[in-house]
Amino acid sequence: MERKKLVIVGANGLAREILFLLSDVNAKTNCYDILGFIDKAPELQNKIINNFPVLGDDSWLLNYHDEIHVVIAIGNSQVRKRIFEKFAFKENIIFPTIIANDVKYSDSVTIGKGCIIGFSSLLTVNIVLGDFVFLNAYCVIGHDVTLGDFVTLYGNVNVSGNVSIGTGAEIGVGTRIIQNKSIGENSKVGIGSVVVRNVPSNCTIFGVPAKRIL
Repeated sequence: MERKKLVIVGANGLAREILFLLSDVNAKTNCYDILGFIDKAPELQNKIINNFPVLGDDSWLLNYHDEIHVVIAIGNSQVRKRIFEKFAFKENIIFPTIIANDVKYSDSVTIGKGCIIGFSSLLTVNIVLGDFVFLNAYCVIGHDVTLGDFVTLYGNVNVSGNVSIGTGAEIGVGTRIIQNKSIGENSKVGIGSVVVRNVPSNCTIFGVPAKRIL
């Protein structure tokens, strides 16, 4: 099987974690030829990061015309969306979904393009993930949950059944969301919060129980 050429957009700590995830996926499937990183930071150009080069900035990818797989290794939902929109017109770019080998999910789970699902996560039944959703390690998603496009769940988030999380929302490390709640588009939930009521769009909440702070 011919290996698929792949680059990682971003070269920070999360990008290195996703490189680790991709290397683990490759250990089982050997499907990706990882070329290196793309990052616009001038100080990173021509650097070697965890044995892989920073190939260049956005122009490198804009000027690349062969088929290539691109993983956007950015936790911030809005930045991830902007990066996708910058490259979306290029028909040679494929945005693969990357799922850790030890993730458990049923065949009733629907997963969009460009998603990343980290180590030891669990998705139970009748779950819908939009495009470019990022779940870091140890996330647990209960039944009948919907995550909109560009949602970010940082590590160890627990989402109970019948929860809806709107496009672009970010859920901080260790957050717990009780059943039958909704979180609006582009809202942020601070680290370690417990969400016990519906959250409107475009706000920030934090605490146990979580309350609006912005």
